[in-house]
This record gives sequence, C-alpha cells and structure tokens, in this order.
Amino acid sequence: MMTSAATIFLGLCLVLAAFLLVSVKIFLINKIFILKIMKYGMILLFGIAFSIASIIIGYRINDRHNSSYSRGLKSVQEIWGGQITQQSPGFLYSYNISQTRFTDSGEKITEQVKQVENLSFEKQEIKISIESNIRKKGLLLYPGYNISFDADYAIKNDYNRTRNCQFNFPLPQGSGNISGIKVTADGREYKNDTNYADGIQWQGDLDAGESIEIRISYKAQGTEWFSYNLAETQTQIKSLKVEMSNNFEDYNIPDRAMVPSFQESDNEKTLMKWEAENIITNQNISLSFDVKGNYGKIVSKMFFYSPLAIFLFIGFLMIMSAAKEIRLHPMHYLFILTGFFIYFLLGSYLMSYMNIIPAIMLSITVSSAIIIYYSFLIKKGILLVKTIAAGLGIFQWVFSTAFFFPQHTGFVITIASILSFIILMQVTSKIDWENKW
Repeated sequence: MMTSAATIFLGLCLVLAAFLLVSVKIFLINKIFILKIMKYGMILLFGIAFSIASIIIGYRINDRHNSSYSRGLKSVQEIWGGQITQQSPGFLYSYNISQTRFTDSGEKITEQVKQVENLSFEKQEIKISIESNIRKKGLLLYPGYNISFDADYAIKNDYNRTRNCQFNFPLPQGSGNISGIKVTADGREYKNDTNYADGIQWQGDLDAGESIEIRISYKAQGTEWFSYNLAETQTQIKSLKVEMSNNFEDYNIPDRAMVPSFQESDNEKTLMKWEAENIITNQNISLSFDVKGNYGKIVSKMFFYSPLAIFLFIGFLMIMSAAKEIRLHPMHYLFILTGFFIYFLLGSYLMSYMNIIPAIMLSITVSSAIIIYYSFLIKKGILLVKTIAAGLGIFQWVFSTAFFFPQHTGFVITIASILSFIILMQVTSKIDWENKW
C-alpha cells in the first residue's frame, strides 16, 4: 500500500516538474503568449469570483424571502384564515350485534356491540364560489379569499327494511370565520341540531326506499388553498356534480387532485366542473392559489443564473474589444465587472426597503450608470462606450427583466443571446483573427 502511494506521489512530482519546465520553455520562447494566457486567466478568475458571490447572495435572498413569507403567512392565517379543507360528509347506519366473550375466570359474557356501515350517496351537487381577497403583510402579498359553499346531498335507504341512518357533515378545517350557516332537510329548515360548532348531524329512521335531501350552505374565509376531500371517506357517490369558480389569475390544480371534466375562463373568473357517476375516488377536488407581486423566488433564480449573464457579457466585451483593437487591461475588466456586480449587491438590499420591481430597476440603473461612467473615464473611445452599453442592455436589462415573465424567461434569454451573436457576426465578419489574439 505504501509502495503504491509512493509511486503515485512520484508520478505527480514528475508531471508537475514537466509542466514547470514546459511553462518556462514557452515563456522564454514566447513571452507574449504566456502573458495573454495570464491575462485571460485573470479575467476568468474575476468572472468566477463575481459569479460565486452573486449565487451566494441569491441563496441569501431565497432564505430571507422564505422566512419572511412563512412568518407573514402564519400571521395572516391567524388573523384571516388558513388553508381550508372541507371533508366530504358521512352517511351511515348503525346497529347492535350480540358478541360473546369469556373472562379470565371462564365466565361467559354476552355484550351488545355497535356496528357502523357506510352507505352510498344518491347525489352530491356542490357549488363553490371563491373570490380573491388579497392580504398584505409588510411588502408581501398573500392569496386570501372569501368562499361561498352550497351543497345538496341526497341520501336513500336502499335496504328492504327500515334503518336508523345518520348523516354527519363536519365544518371546514383551517378557515377563519364561518358564517351564514343554513341547513334544510327536504326543503324545510332543519332545527334538530341546535349547535353547529361540532358539525351538522342528522339522524332518523328511513323506511325501505325512502330518501331525504339535505342542503347545507355557509360562507368562510381562507388563504392559499381549498380542498373538498373525497379520498378519506371512500364512499360511493352515484351522481357527483361539483362547480367551482374563482377569480384568481394564478391558480393551480395540486398533485393527486381530480382533473375537472370542464373548464372555461373569461376576463372575470374561471369556472371548473367535475362530473361523475357511481364514483369511489382516492382523489380530492382541490385548487391552490398564488398572487403576482411576490418575486422573491424569481429574484433568487435571477441571481442563480448570474454566471450566464456575467460570462456572456465578458465574452461579448472581449470579442468586440479584440475585433476593434480596444486594449483593455485585466484591471479594466475588474472595475467593469465590479460595476456589473453592484447590481446584484445593491438590489439585494434595496428589496428590504421597497417593492421588488422598483428595487431591481433602480439597482440596474445605478450599475449601468457606473459602468458607462467608467467607460468614459478610461478614454478608450466612444466605440467602447457603445459596446458596453449594448452589452449591458442585453445581458443586464433584458436578462433581468425576463425573469419577471416566468413562462417566457428561457425564450426571452435565448432571443437576446441570438441578438448579441448576430451583432458580433456583423462587427467581426471581416476581421483577420490571425493577429488579433
């Protein structure tokens, strides 16, 4: 083992020695070549350093946004209401059976044990209206909403004899205030349950083939999510019809939720319908909501993609400078990249004092102004100023604003990159590159 390690160490020493000898040899023969390698190596290191710093700031922004959003959401849910979950009601009948057991002493005991059997629903027809009521906490917005719930349940005794049946409807979990509760049985106001705080219960004898229709409605308020849970009860529903309307621009059907059978939208709201016959499902009818204006995740993603913007900007500037024989020292690149990095650094702090879009726009403006001002100071000609302005317009302004359109970010960045490539092709098409590097 020690022999193998010694052999490997000796081999590495020989490779390093050969590298040093070759480097010295090249330096003695062609100093300019080595100096150019050192120059571009330094510029590469500058780009890597600023990219790493920008990514670290992105993680900081992401953590800060998540913690701020979580704290604000908790407060909003305590004041307004949280994620509402409405459990599907239960329809069952209970009966007693005799059960015999023996004690430790051998004594025989006969007991009456209550048995419960779930029954199917003839129908569940539900109309749900969700109206956005955006809540604000600090600089963050939260997707609060008001909900109107109206359900019609038909239950029937399919047995050939009278059964004592029960209907249990739990009130929604996670909501804020629940108001306007109305209950009718076969069109008449139901008064046998005098306290709805523990849910709505109906119990009575149904003759063979007899049915009853129970209608329940209420209003409530919540945040982020609504779900009508069918999966937990595992009850057969002979006819299921659910209509849900909402006026959120940003909504989503969560994983493992039932896909609507019909959906249409206009300028005011979106209407969804779920319809099925003789259904037993392991899925719920759910929607989650979001609100535009919270760009914390988008901004952190923008910072995570900073290496792409930085290196494309460096490449654009290097090629244009070489083509037009604008001599820039690595220190020039250091100051220019520092100005570029000011955008990420300043923006990360401004977002704590103002809304994100103005903060980003202001930080880009400051960064661009500093870089263009520096390009005038070094007195390398108006062409360099135009080149830097074009690079900033593409790789700072266009790239950054693209992230505020999440559905089109990749497309916008691709178009901007292609545009910069076309500019480079036009400028450099007649350049003799043999003597430029």
